[in-house]
Amino acid sequence: MNQNLNIDGALIREAQIGQAGRDLHQIQYLTVNESFSLAKLIGHRQVKPPSGKEEYRFREVLLNKVKQYWIKGVLEKSLYTKSLIDLGLEERLDAVKRPSNIVQEIPNESGQTLPEGKSVSDVFNQMGKGRTLLILGEPGAGKTITLLKLAQELIARTEKDLSQPIPVVLNLSSWGNKQQTIADWLIEELNSTYQISKALGKVWIEDQQLLLLLDGLDEVKIERRETCIQAINKFMQEHGLIEIVVTSRIRDYEALSTRLQLQGAICIQSLTFQQVKQYLDRAGEQLEAVKTLLQEDTTLQELAKSPLTLSVMTFAYKGNKLEDLPNTGSKEERRKHLFDAYIERMFKRRKYEPRYSKVQAIRWLIWLAQQMFQKSQTVFLIERIQPTWLSNRFQKTLYTFGNYLFLVIISGLIGHLISKSINGVYLGVITGVITVCLSTTEIKPVETLRWSWQEARKFLKDGLLRGLPLGLIVGLGFKLVTAPFDLQTGLRLGLVYGLIGGLILGLLGGLRGPEIEIRTIPNQGIWNSARNAGIIGLIGGFLGLIGGLIGGQIFAKSGWLQLGLVFGLVFGLVFGGGQAFLQHFTLRLILYTKNCIPRNYVHFLDYATEHIFVQKVGGSYIFIHRMLLEHFAQMEPAFIEPTSQPINQSTNRNIPSQTPVENNIGCTNCSCSNPATFNLCTKCGRRLIKPLI
Repeated sequence: MNQNLNIDGALIREAQIGQAGRDLHQIQYLTVNESFSLAKLIGHRQVKPPSGKEEYRFREVLLNKVKQYWIKGVLEKSLYTKSLIDLGLEERLDAVKRPSNIVQEIPNESGQTLPEGKSVSDVFNQMGKGRTLLILGEPGAGKTITLLKLAQELIARTEKDLSQPIPVVLNLSSWGNKQQTIADWLIEELNSTYQISKALGKVWIEDQQLLLLLDGLDEVKIERRETCIQAINKFMQEHGLIEIVVTSRIRDYEALSTRLQLQGAICIQSLTFQQVKQYLDRAGEQLEAVKTLLQEDTTLQELAKSPLTLSVMTFAYKGNKLEDLPNTGSKEERRKHLFDAYIERMFKRRKYEPRYSKVQAIRWLIWLAQQMFQKSQTVFLIERIQPTWLSNRFQKTLYTFGNYLFLVIISGLIGHLISKSINGVYLGVITGVITVCLSTTEIKPVETLRWSWQEARKFLKDGLLRGLPLGLIVGLGFKLVTAPFDLQTGLRLGLVYGLIGGLILGLLGGLRGPEIEIRTIPNQGIWNSARNAGIIGLIGGFLGLIGGLIGGQIFAKSGWLQLGLVFGLVFGLVFGGGQAFLQHFTLRLILYTKNCIPRNYVHFLDYATEHIFVQKVGGSYIFIHRMLLEHFAQMEPAFIEPTSQPINQSTNRNIPSQTPVENNIGCTNCSCSNPATFNLCTKCGRRLIKPLI
């Protein structure tokens, strides 16, 4: 297509847009800033087709994971599934930023209601190549479900032709924790969520082989949302043909000054009173009381406009009598009562045997929700629990000391079992102490398995630079605690240990995981670390034997064979994943003793899944909706049984509803005003300081 474009003040005539399929409507969204140049357009990276049977197999595995996790695990088990309502859509082009340097204006269709029956898939498919879309809506309006229905259709398309971009669902909430570039964040998320190697993830992103479905822009911490939008815009500028869909709560998005530079935007409309009535009519006589109250209760009508709360009503108020339903109170109070009733109803389900007390289960769910809310997380991976989840300085000190103690004891026992002497114990303890001092508090699982000469060569130099000083310290430390002290022998011993340590660290760099794991289980990262600690520990022990044998021959010293074995085994275990396993064990033990988590976390989360509080997504878990997570986060740890009388119940239903005056609490961090019943700030997530009564 030949078009005249005025970019950077220069008139570009007859710009040839070839087989990439980009027309003028798409070019304007590729020119995402004022400094766009023709050279960047012409030299833009083209989408590369997949090559080789192995890559097709990798693509098939990833596609199957997305389908199993999000379509079968979330969409088909969601509260919306049984009685889906066709949601109305509205065009909102004013929500996205279009380049100001395009001569031709695009008609402003913002606010136009789309024809009935037109789906998001229809809107997305009409955009052509390089399509990008923003989905907006009120809380509980169905943004995530709409995104997953789109993903379902895209998956079906890609299953027929694996050369098509692979739809991948990711949640943006985790981006704000590290503030990386979107490309780096995608590589890490693909690795942790779908077990794709970082090398393969990087190739797929650079070759623009993925179709990104990014949920929950509003779940990024409020102070980082503007930066997140800027990062997304920059990513799209650098990867102009990659296709992206982003979702966000409309009020949170409109409060920002920066706009996403996307091709289009739609807003999911609230349900009409007629749609709500038809939905309840299909539910039968069990919701007759709700239908009766709905006729005269405007607050309940407002709540029912949300597909989520309407679905929750069918569970919470099913079979209730009219006098059991709340008919006065503020919207927030009514929503709180609704979710409390839902939680109570889910615990009374006869389908599953109670394995935990209700009070205990709710306490653990409250703690988990509060941690996720404060850290702006939506997807929970057990292996992602970090020491920052500890609530006070004492617990963090206890964690540091416990991790140190466990590692030193295990290292000393290994030394004693191998050498059968006090020297082996000394060496094991010293090695454990040094490695603890050099370690970080962050838990980093080691999931390496496959050998790569290229990676080994890259890491060998760094390994020797780190291993030699460490070996010298350990060697000198060993001679200090053994009599008589001999500096020359200590240096020689340190040299041998340094070479062993350097080889082990280089080995760790050469051991890489498979390109993509087929099987995914909860806490897989930590269990892989434990397994790999054993493998690398044995390899380290073998290197230690060789090093000790060579050192003993060169320096004519006996006993170096056993000492080399001890050092190699301990060093390999610690840096091969054993440290991550012990850190995770120590952290879980502290949280368990504080009654924050159960002993077997996987069993409990599966129990919560059975009771429709959370959903399992591969090896991770999510609350069935952000609103339920927020409700749990605002609850008190000690659950109070709901009273038989609903809140502010009036015996005369002809008296107009009155909203009581509520004492609010100001957040000391961001000054946001919050309801007095809330425990966490709704804006920044910090714990509220309540006045003493």
